[in-house]
Amino acid sequence: MSVDPPPPVLLIVEDEPSLLRAFTHAFERSGYVVLAAADVQGALRHWTEAGARIALVISDVQMPGRPVEDLIDAISTRTPRPPILLMSGELRGTEQRIASLIDSVDGFLPKPLRIEALRTEIERRIGPRPRD
Repeated sequence: MSVDPPPPVLLIVEDEPSLLRAFTHAFERSGYVVLAAADVQGALRHWTEAGARIALVISDVQMPGRPVEDLIDAISTRTPRPPILLMSGELRGTEQRIASLIDSVDGFLPKPLRIEALRTEIERRIGPRPRD
């Protein structure tokens, strides 16, 4: 008798409530465990509590409060570091900041984006979920 491995845990950080709900619902239905946060501070709490289990991080870039770089820095202390995907409708800041952000993560997705495009990127990084 084989035991199914636990489902991968995704940390999704998005300050737009309707998008966060849509992403959470879609990926939970696909068999992932989703830890949802509306800002970097909430994401850091999830990271502190469950960082060892998080398989992949998806974060918006432009959010109120702490900068996304704080989250990237915290995640980067773990070895191996889980993949980080950033998404944004508009990258603000200097060219140096934008280049540094893109260089420090595993992928960038422009908004608006389709859930299928995000699913494809997740599966590229951590593999597909088995279908029942």
